[in-house]
Amino acid sequence: MKRNKIIGSLLILVCFFWACTTSLDDLRKDPEEITNPNASSFLNNSLYQAVTHINRQAHTVNTQLAQVAVMRELTGNNQIHRYQINSSTFNAMWSTPYRQLLNFKEMRRVAEQRGDANYTAIALTLESWLIANITDVYGDVPYTDALKGMEGNTTPKFDTQKQIYDSIFVNLEKANILYDLTKPLTGDDLLYNANVAANVTKWKRFTNALALRLLMRVEAKGEPYRTKLRSLLANPSKYPLMRNNDDGATFFYTNITPFVNAFYDVRDLSFNGNIKFSHSFIGQLASTNDPRLPLWANTVGGGFVGMPVGYQLTDPGYRTGSYSTYLLDLKRSKYFGDIMQYAEQQFLMAEAVVKGYVTGNGKTYYDDAVSAALAYWGITDAAGFLAHVDVNYNGTIERIMEQKYIALFGNGFQQWHEIRRTGYPIMVVGPDMQNDGKPPKRLQYPSSVLLYNKANYDEVVSRIGGDNINIKVWWMN
Repeated sequence: MKRNKIIGSLLILVCFFWACTTSLDDLRKDPEEITNPNASSFLNNSLYQAVTHINRQAHTVNTQLAQVAVMRELTGNNQIHRYQINSSTFNAMWSTPYRQLLNFKEMRRVAEQRGDANYTAIALTLESWLIANITDVYGDVPYTDALKGMEGNTTPKFDTQKQIYDSIFVNLEKANILYDLTKPLTGDDLLYNANVAANVTKWKRFTNALALRLLMRVEAKGEPYRTKLRSLLANPSKYPLMRNNDDGATFFYTNITPFVNAFYDVRDLSFNGNIKFSHSFIGQLASTNDPRLPLWANTVGGGFVGMPVGYQLTDPGYRTGSYSTYLLDLKRSKYFGDIMQYAEQQFLMAEAVVKGYVTGNGKTYYDDAVSAALAYWGITDAAGFLAHVDVNYNGTIERIMEQKYIALFGNGFQQWHEIRRTGYPIMVVGPDMQNDGKPPKRLQYPSSVLLYNKANYDEVVSRIGGDNINIKVWWMN
């Protein structure tokens, strides 16, 4: 009898564990995992992560390369403003941007699979925007073969920058054609609120403004690009552009978790402790009574004081002196999520008039650009500023770029890109500059590329003539 009870108990246990075994696959599944995502589920978070990362990195890297700011590092081991750059800087625009690029590619795949034209167009636009950011920092980078680890390709080849730009223009052209302005987006859109059909046109205008930015960047590289540029500017009904600041591509931070300013939770010391505005940047704004200066910088002893770029390390005064730095209010500003402003587009239009790509009045475009750049920061009266002798339009690329340079403050790496493209504004050579005082033309590839993709690293380094900061990217003259 006892033996029968034991056998019965064992049978019950076997049945119990058999039932558990048959449900183990269920236990392996994350109940919160999205197995069949909508294209809309990628948009806000991926864009937020990309913009936030780029602007955080630009806060120290771009600002010093563009001589907006000086990092006072007492150890002297990574003073980018004097072109002394350590290897950690090279990681800035690699891993995280590529991860978000994968999300935009997946967003496009899902949208195409479901026949959603608007999300496909948006994904193509954001993919183009992000790969342009990556390639403009490093030059030739993986693109065609990139992000295929799940397919077994963990050592992607490097595309030339020309190949990448050519792909970008194909994608932006496709995006422009795809937009269906009668259909709203099906999910939330923190950039343009295009779940209202009337706002889908803002995405289309951004797509074409981005094409204008990138075509102007490469217009010196051949007639095909100049022809495309002329075509874009000559057909506003086919290629509508931004109409005002409301059409600008700015990720306005809600400052409600998780969509908070990129620096919202960064320590004050990390945000503005050792980074000071440069003497040249402060001087440029102060000399024209630029109304944006008190919105960005604090005063020292009743005035704005910039720190010299490439200051003498042997002079203790520069290490202990007081200099203007970023106002802490900028940590909470909703305006620090800039992707592309309307003002930038209008500066591009003024430049296009000067270079003969479009007819029109360069002064009209320039004045509109300056006015929009001020209005972006809440300054509605630009007349006095535009009348200043050092601001008033004079028909030169240098004058256009001087004001565009200021307007690009807080917009990722765009200041550095435009300085390398045009040569303006002219960079200061301080007394203790490294690299023979020559501004970097690119950043080196991260060490991880050499470690995990050595064959393709060796190939691209041989092709471009070396992996150093003095190798020009393709679009530089």
